[in-house]
Amino acid sequence: MPKTFYTLQEYYEAVTFKHLNKIGINSHPNAFAFLLGKMYGVIPRSPFSRGHVGDYKSRDEACKTPLDKEQFIGFRYKDDGYVTMMAEDWALGAFLWPNCSGFKKTPMDHYMKPFHLRFDYGKYKSPDLHKIIHKDSCRDYHYDIFEYLGKFLKAYPDKPKFSISWISYLTHDEQNALSSADDYFYHFFNNTKKDFENSYVFFMGDHGLRFGKMRETRTGEIEDNNPFLFLSVPKPLRAALIPQLRKNSKELITHFDIYATLNEIPQPSNPRISKPLLHGNSLFRPLPKPRTCDSLKIPFEYCICRAEKTLLPKNNKIGIPAAKLMIEQINYELYNSNYTRDLCFELTLNESAEIILEDFGGEQILRVYKITFSTHPGDGKFWGIVSYDPKSKEFNIISTKFSRLDSYGSKSKCASTSNLASYCFCMDQSISSPKLS
Repeated sequence: MPKTFYTLQEYYEAVTFKHLNKIGINSHPNAFAFLLGKMYGVIPRSPFSRGHVGDYKSRDEACKTPLDKEQFIGFRYKDDGYVTMMAEDWALGAFLWPNCSGFKKTPMDHYMKPFHLRFDYGKYKSPDLHKIIHKDSCRDYHYDIFEYLGKFLKAYPDKPKFSISWISYLTHDEQNALSSADDYFYHFFNNTKKDFENSYVFFMGDHGLRFGKMRETRTGEIEDNNPFLFLSVPKPLRAALIPQLRKNSKELITHFDIYATLNEIPQPSNPRISKPLLHGNSLFRPLPKPRTCDSLKIPFEYCICRAEKTLLPKNNKIGIPAAKLMIEQINYELYNSNYTRDLCFELTLNESAEIILEDFGGEQILRVYKITFSTHPGDGKFWGIVSYDPKSKEFNIISTKFSRLDSYGSKSKCASTSNLASYCFCMDQSISSPKLS
């Protein structure tokens, strides 16, 4: 998006943060980090981490906890007198998918969810609406979001405003789609530069493309774990804030730091949560050291400060037992979930497919390996990280979740309401596919 980036740097004086590291596999845990400031899951102790306890007992508890009393960043702005707005381009969004509680009451003054319920969700769905608004009019999904935001920018001229606009469809399944939107983004930011002159603008991603041939490359791995962030501050404050922002742009940061930064801007006199929990630090101030993946609570499998890996020969004795251990864990989780137990096949290792074993080396007593393997049925392709004790011959799983490299929406449609959908190959392949996975 060269035209968009030029506009942000030239007219917004936006600072580019090159080392933003995601903290979870997909949008749900990353949304918890930069919009709630909460740590979604546990980071197990390993040769690369002292281990960290999450803010919830389990992923399921985080999913099922209603967010109305949480430290959602939008509430802090409402408490300070801001008019608030939130728009996503699908009905479930980051907090409700796959089958979570989300907000029980409307969290913002202006909320685009009713439009998307009518547009594409369940009993509210209008069969003709999608055809009329998008297909017949040749409009992409993000047009609706930006038009909604544009109207919000012009409203309430005498009041402070806070908005969250989250676009998923544009690049969820195809990384090249972003280039086609460059002109649209460029014109939007160029036409609204006066509206944003007195604003903080965070233009960012929560994670990169998670599956497909590109994701199987080293570049694809970095893109997944290292989303972009451009940060622009109000024009009157740029001389004071930009020098520190530029220093911090060279440091490793996380979504927890973005939450801490957003938290610092409003100053409500009577906030519903007086001292929000902060796992990160404001980007407007000097960042504490050291800044390692462990100190910043980044799971090792997503760390962009990755140690060198050595590709081991195909006939090694580690790959098959390590892969089988991870598949055993996958099957255990599928069997113990009410959403998948009677719907998904038990998986086995495809020993005829390539098993890729990468050794992180080092002098530690325990060896650490990244294993990429394939499963039957369904030809799923996964990777995970394990440790291995050469003396006891024992493996231990480090990964909190096994990432899937192939697109699985059409294969796991029966489990689309489960956070285990990526593990599932449905016994019934006739169910209609969900839009996102």
